[in-house]
Amino acid sequence: MFRSTLAITLASVFAAVAAPSFAAEVEAFQNATVQPNGVRTGGSGINFFNVEGSDFGNFSSYGVARFDVSAAKAGFDALYGAGNWLTASVTLRLTQSNAAFTADGGVAVYFTGDDAVSLVAPSPLRYPLAGDFPDAVLLTSYAFQEVSSGTVEDYSLYSLPISGIPAANALADDIRTDDTVTLILADTTAGVAATYAGYNNNTYAGPTLMILAAPVPEPETYALMGAGLLLVSVARGLRRRG
Repeated sequence: MFRSTLAITLASVFAAVAAPSFAAEVEAFQNATVQPNGVRTGGSGINFFNVEGSDFGNFSSYGVARFDVSAAKAGFDALYGAGNWLTASVTLRLTQSNAAFTADGGVAVYFTGDDAVSLVAPSPLRYPLAGDFPDAVLLTSYAFQEVSSGTVEDYSLYSLPISGIPAANALADDIRTDDTVTLILADTTAGVAATYAGYNNNTYAGPTLMILAAPVPEPETYALMGAGLLLVSVARGLRRRG
């Protein structure tokens, strides 16, 4: 009987939280490759988005991308009601646009609340990242591997249930409360040269945020979740005694 009640309650919880969701794709409206001498200028500075380690001297760089999420938020408001939605998941999509110097290595993705610093010259930004964005917090890191131009890479930055990672929560909150999101990609190994399409690339899409929204759960949903978690806790206790 207990197991049957537990199964029914958990099924109710999953049904309550598995409400219809809505996804939006937001391509960056601005990106920059920041080198030791400043932001890369000319067409290459906006057609490409480069992360290169210290082994590359004056070509070493980190990347910054900005996204206007206002249209996505308007869509979420239209579907669920103004403010009656939450950020369910955020994925960063990058498309390789490789060059002769492209090389495998480590890359880290950061969130910053600084949506104001200029990403075009003249800009105070300089490689390396240290000091440019004091509030930058790590979202994730990954091993870049060159495949071929046009290869799409997806990196999860946030996903419900809440992970407890402050940077991820800050990103999710920023999407709900602000119209601009700024991300930073920086090298974690000296020999990496990750080369991606920028927002002005003629062939491939630039950095893109895949945002999934879901309606704010009704109060009874929270009650169901509490009951489900309580039953799970009781069930674990019974198993330990058995």
